[in-house]
Amino acid sequence: MKEAKFFNRQIFDYEGLCGRLHSSSYAPLPGHPNYEPMMKELQTIYERNEQDGCVFFDYETKVYWGEV
Repeated sequence: MKEAKFFNRQIFDYEGLCGRLHSSSYAPLPGHPNYEPMMKELQTIYERNEQDGCVFFDYETKVYWGEV
C-alpha cells in the first residue's frame, strides 16, 4: 500500500472566520436561540487563538492506494 500526505492551511481574520462559520450548513442562523451564544463563543475562541489578527485552520489529507 502506498500513502501520500497533503497539507493545506486556511488563514482567517475575524470577519473571515465568521464567514466560514456562516457558510456551514449546520450552524444556527440569526434568530435561532443558539446563534448569539455561538457568536460570543466564536469571539472568545478567536481572541484566545489569534496571532497577528489571524487564526489558522491546518489540514492534513492522507491518501492510500494500492492493488488488491
